Amino acid sequence: MIKIKTLTIVSILLFGSTGFSQKKSQENISETHSKQEKKVNEKIYKEEWPSIARHSTPEWFRDAKFGIYTHFGPAVLATQHQTTEWWGWAMYNKKAKYWTNAIRPDSPDTTREFKLHRELFGDQNEFGYKDLIMKFQPDKFNAEEWADIFEKSGAKFSGPMGCHHDNFMLWDSKITRWNMKRTAGIDVVGELEKAIRARGMKYVMTFHHAFSWWFFNESHKFDGANPEFQDLYSKPHKFSSDNDSFDEYPDAEYEERWNALLQEAAQKYKPDLFWFDMGLELLSEKIRKKAFAGILNNAKKNNQEIGISYKIKYSVPIAPSAGILDFEKGRSQKAREDVWLTDTPLGGWFYNGRKSRSAEAIIEILIDIVSKNGCLLLDVSPKPDGTIPDDQKETLLGIGQWLKTNGEAIYSTRPWVIAEEGPTKLEKDGHFNENWEAIYTQQDIRYTQSKDNNTLYVIVMDKPTTNTVIAKKLGKGFEYLTREIESVSLIGSDEKIEWQQNETNMTFSFPKNINGKYAFCYKIQLKQEQNK
Repeated sequence: MIKIKTLTIVSILLFGSTGFSQKKSQENISETHSKQEKKVNEKIYKEEWPSIARHSTPEWFRDAKFGIYTHFGPAVLATQHQTTEWWGWAMYNKKAKYWTNAIRPDSPDTTREFKLHRELFGDQNEFGYKDLIMKFQPDKFNAEEWADIFEKSGAKFSGPMGCHHDNFMLWDSKITRWNMKRTAGIDVVGELEKAIRARGMKYVMTFHHAFSWWFFNESHKFDGANPEFQDLYSKPHKFSSDNDSFDEYPDAEYEERWNALLQEAAQKYKPDLFWFDMGLELLSEKIRKKAFAGILNNAKKNNQEIGISYKIKYSVPIAPSAGILDFEKGRSQKAREDVWLTDTPLGGWFYNGRKSRSAEAIIEILIDIVSKNGCLLLDVSPKPDGTIPDDQKETLLGIGQWLKTNGEAIYSTRPWVIAEEGPTKLEKDGHFNENWEAIYTQQDIRYTQSKDNNTLYVIVMDKPTTNTVIAKKLGKGFEYLTREIESVSLIGSDEKIEWQQNETNMTFSFPKNINGKYAFCYKIQLKQEQNK
């Protein structure tokens, strides 16, 4: 509130009357209110791309580098039998199909998945996905145990899948009856939110329900034909079998419900990172603008800095400056100007019995990503009872041990002038280009640097077999490392490191007795640059 000061004698003499002063005060008040209103309006995101484009990726995300999420839900009752993670789709399809609804050329007359459903659960007319939901009762789920493992792995952000393509919410929803609190008495999202935040990690939720409109299309030939279950399966509609079409597209009722569920999760659980799966670009621009403005304004109200990730399958679903580009099971071949993200699983997306990837493989992938200005979101796949498989735990703890020693070369770093050197290269850029297990050699090196540009990290991707490491790109002739060096050390070792920089390379001694099996980080402290 603005206080109008009492007029002094000098004021009266100057202005001749109080009326003029009061008028000026009222004008000042109006002007102040106008400025305040303008300031408030500047904080409100409009349902327009230019307004949404004002949002930028928060600093915490650029610093975090490594996160974890989970695929968990009714589908795991089937996927544990080494079958597709798209169970709600496959159990109703007699023919094997691409996600575009086009039939695969090698499709049998009746798929293994269609027959397996009948073997495991019964006829799809009698036992559909709605019944699988009710059968999903993970009585050993423990949010504290999950969060404890995520923390020990070195993750700086973590959280659950909020909902998959199957339209089933893992939170206590008031909008849909198809939620885990009603069907199993567990609010997975709510319990994990508390446990994760209590450990100082940022909270992520992933949303896959944009594709739900198409996911159960074939169910309408079976139990999905019953109008009573349209709130799960969606209403019957056509689905083009052309590879370049998803006609018929969602109607307004579906889109409003999709957004209502998103806003409910945003308001109840306040995720720090909203991760969106494919299908987002298939929704109308109108609903996407409404959705993004909604979650951004909710974050503003909570004084919260959030990130929004997206995938590109056909088109960019958000103003690019407002989002974080995500590569599924893939990554960028080179450093990108804007921070980006990879999502990839330890085994199957949902638990399918596949052996977990090794800690070495994930650490290599993480290093490569970070050197190119990216972050890693690693998928963990719990068993049907809610426990995390032992081999995945082993990998996660192995990652955590490495990060406990070498984390300064990863967390809060930024890309250097070059990202890499060495023989091992990705074959292509984008989705589905990654290696499954460890592939890098002792000649493969990745570079990161501290935020203040005064520390350079030289990360050797595999354990050297000789007592000398050679970094060719650090030779004076390349003119990348031109600043004077103050000191060189090897993180995790107390031994003095001998080093030499010449025109063609830079060499470092490698200690004979050092703990660790892979990925060793040299730390080059640079002399402070003098102000010119």
